[in-house]
Amino acid sequence: MLVSLHKEINTLKNGTQRPFVEVRLDGKRVGELSNVTSAHLLPLLEHIEAVGETAVAYAKITGSALAAQLVLQAAKATEISNDWLSSGPHPAPKLLPLAANYEVPAAYTK
Repeated sequence: MLVSLHKEINTLKNGTQRPFVEVRLDGKRVGELSNVTSAHLLPLLEHIEAVGETAVAYAKITGSALAAQLVLQAAKATEISNDWLSSGPHPAPKLLPLAANYEVPAAYTK
């Protein structure tokens, strides 16, 4: 699935503002990234927002009914090429419509 990534600001009790990355699924908040992971992505999110786009990342839900975890696949700001930054727009990949079953290439199965 695809999730969107958004820069948000947390204001601490002492008034200090801490930026972080919020993760949304279908526009609804599902969590936030750690300070360290957010620091790797914030420069990229700021650039993407400045050019009027929304950052998306591939995500997978793992775990059980007792404890679910959302695992992201997202490139760090240092992994993005200058060519990508200067080109655009960058449309999100097209997803398949909801179906009971999907044909999955062998390379993507366990």
